Amino acid sequence: MIRKLLISFFILFITSSMLFPSQRVSALTGRESEYYINEYQLRTLNHAWNTGSVSGWGGFRENETFYLACLKIIALARSGYPRNSTEFRQLVGWIKSKQSEDGSFPAIITNDYPQPDSEWFYWETSKAAGTGLAVLALLEAGENPDSKEIEKAAQFLLKNESENHWTGTVHMFWEKMGLHKLNESPSIVATTYAVAALSRLDYNVSREWEWLEERLTPERLVNPYLDNFFTRFIFPMPYCDLRAPYESIVLPLLFLREENMTPPKETLEFMASLFKRTQYVGNATLRLSFKGVTNYTVEEMVHTINGWETVETWKGTGRRAEINVSPSLGSKFLIRSEKSLFDNESGFFKGRMRLYPELPRNYILFVGTGYTERGVFQFKDGENYAVIEEPHLDGSWNHDVYSTAIALIWLHLAGEKGENIDDALRFLELATPKEAMTFDGDAYALIALSLYSERWESNKPRPVEEKPSPSSKVSWKLPAVFAIGLLIGVLIGAKMGRK
Repeated sequence: MIRKLLISFFILFITSSMLFPSQRVSALTGRESEYYINEYQLRTLNHAWNTGSVSGWGGFRENETFYLACLKIIALARSGYPRNSTEFRQLVGWIKSKQSEDGSFPAIITNDYPQPDSEWFYWETSKAAGTGLAVLALLEAGENPDSKEIEKAAQFLLKNESENHWTGTVHMFWEKMGLHKLNESPSIVATTYAVAALSRLDYNVSREWEWLEERLTPERLVNPYLDNFFTRFIFPMPYCDLRAPYESIVLPLLFLREENMTPPKETLEFMASLFKRTQYVGNATLRLSFKGVTNYTVEEMVHTINGWETVETWKGTGRRAEINVSPSLGSKFLIRSEKSLFDNESGFFKGRMRLYPELPRNYILFVGTGYTERGVFQFKDGENYAVIEEPHLDGSWNHDVYSTAIALIWLHLAGEKGENIDDALRFLELATPKEAMTFDGDAYALIALSLYSERWESNKPRPVEEKPSPSSKVSWKLPAVFAIGLLIGVLIGAKMGRK
């Protein structure tokens, strides 16, 4: 009888284990970047606002400090940084302290005003975008969706909706008038943040998403910034000023994807194609074109044990002559002319996409010396030569952490995979803080690394009071299985014994 009882219990225990499998937390899969993620967590946590801002205008410092704090919380939380740590909770408390009586949070810069810039500088700020970002950050921090801060923020968004979208306040800067307000304009960026936040709170945003989806097109996200005098030469953006909408919306798009809302397939394919064509990988061609030059020579030089030696020479003639050069590893190009050199459409190209673009003469000081060190042609006034470094094809975009992270996030949204992705991730892992270039570059890099290491998915917020953690589920299920199996086994065994 005892043996039959034990056999019955064993069979029932195995069966019940199959019916109620233990809920183990799966280990991270995919690309492992533990050391680099931890390093970026510290860099993100300690990074402060500086002159490398979104606007380039000190008057927006408070707005950008708030934006950076929210971005830090999202990047840290989704990368696995302890949400209960002192420094993390201080960030959360600081964000809460910035809420106004009407429920809004400080405005953030959105910059999707469709007016061409010409000689004007426009900046767009939006309280709706800042409030939506704050809601997303607080939810990522583990705050209860029913908290008073989040509820007041949601009500602000609902009350300030303009038909089925949200707006931003457009500012213009002119030397004679300074910075002043122009108007309120429908904002793709503000609407994306607001829709992402309200969707996370289970509000019906189908009409708002329809308005937004119609505008998530290359024509609105990218094209106006490719042909503009100030921005046409810098896709993806190698520095922080005048950000295009495709940069500002990439973060809320990640949250919208979790709500089963993604941009149109055509847009994702276009963005993926554009990023793949502009990545610093593969081969590049140097095309030279100068204004006012009749004769010049180009010498390709490589460094040997005897110093720099010329391996090939080309001659150029005409006002707009071009020489196509396929660079080899470690090459430099020495350009000589009898007259001063003023480049016109020169640059390194992949197909028709320029990698190392010309900057306007009066714009270099605005950008700063850092960009000139990254390969802008150094034609010096009054001198008749120039040295052009071979492009360093390191898998990045613009040798910049921020640009590379934005590109990787878009490629992840588009479902792209392959060796080029690994090259870009390797660049982020090995990049130094000097290569961040923008005040939010480290945070976006942390987000990108979290996406590709699957930390982004595994670190979704799970409030203890509403969604018990997988470990707590195991703690009560396993004893319950034992108890049920034992009870049933005893009853069956006793019945078999009587028979």
